[in-house]
Amino acid sequence: MKIENFNYEPDANSISLCIDGKLISIVCENLKSAYLYENANTILALSREGNSYSSLIGFLVEGERKFEVGPPDGFSFYYLTNHPKAEASVICVSEKYVDGWTDWYFSVDISNGNLTRLCPAY
Repeated sequence: MKIENFNYEPDANSISLCIDGKLISIVCENLKSAYLYENANTILALSREGNSYSSLIGFLVEGERKFEVGPPDGFSFYYLTNHPKAEASVICVSEKYVDGWTDWYFSVDISNGNLTRLCPAY
């Protein structure tokens, strides 16, 4: 499977990409950020309600929605990224120190959205 031209447009609530030359368009309400995890054939998106990211949404690259989860207890979503110990990851922040840090990497289980705290993000 050849994936090209991944793009997201928050103002249009849209994610697009081409798979083997076929254009795929995904609508994601309140879209603020998206990240393609090509090795996992998964797109993660952060949506926002009010002043904070409220949901982490997982999509198959073909557009099918896999899951939607909120942030871990005591944390807020910050941004999507890579981590060498996780297929997909998200940085979450806490207003209070957790084990000496406020910013943490969380791995994302791409099958169901379960989040597991990995290590501090610094």
